[in-house]
Amino acid sequence: MRRARPYARLLIVGGALLAAGCSEASIDAAVQKVFKPRLTPQQYMLIAVSDSDPDMRREAVANVADSKEYDAEWAIKGFVAIALLESDTQSRCVAIRALAQTDDRRAVETALKILNHEDYPPQEVRPPDELCRWDAMTALGDLVQRGVVPEESRLVARDTMIMHLLEDDSRHVRTAAARGLALFRDRDALDALIAGLADREFPVVHQCELSLVALTGETFDCDPYRWKQWLEQHEADPFARAGYIPESRRAPYDGRMSKAWYETKQFFRWAFPGAKE
Repeated sequence: MRRARPYARLLIVGGALLAAGCSEASIDAAVQKVFKPRLTPQQYMLIAVSDSDPDMRREAVANVADSKEYDAEWAIKGFVAIALLESDTQSRCVAIRALAQTDDRRAVETALKILNHEDYPPQEVRPPDELCRWDAMTALGDLVQRGVVPEESRLVARDTMIMHLLEDDSRHVRTAAARGLALFRDRDALDALIAGLADREFPVVHQCELSLVALTGETFDCDPYRWKQWLEQHEADPFARAGYIPESRRAPYDGRMSKAWYETKQFFRWAFPGAKE
């Protein structure tokens, strides 16, 4: 099949836009977009770290993250710089998530720096807002789960999660921290999760219970007093049943079809509380 010549493409695009009633300015912008040369991932990274427009920077870093070169050395270095110092929250979050996908140890270092930013000068780590901390905590948990966090950094990662579970003012960050602590089979993690059951936000409390279930194979329906009693009685090996899911915590369905049917019934119960099944 013969390829359309450039002027033929121009006529096709222009004719379609005119037929749609577009203005001359809109036509010019659309034509420029069609014929604009595609940028390489390296060129996008240059825009991501230098353009004055935050929207352009955000779009550029997203293009690098979606490219096949997202885990190249130059890309990782760029993501680290953006994650630590970018002023635009969305661009920063894209960089944090992209770093986590590389499974590079610098992703661990960057997440820990963001979550412990008070230990660093602002010219090294820009103080993160709630969304940045949330993405950094989620990334840290994912990296721990995939075994990327080196042994010498595991305790720092655990202590960082404990600190944010008990002190962060964002329920999203606290919930992510509680989820991550399920990956640490030690007493400090258990104590922090039991303390988290007293949180003022139910999503945090619920996640603390789920993490305690994962670590111990027990459940006490978010009751910190019963958890403390149980822990006193099982000091020797509280993780003996780790991975076991108590009957009351098991999903009431098995497979996609039964899950869909269960969720449909739950919806109708919520929408029509007086109706019979």
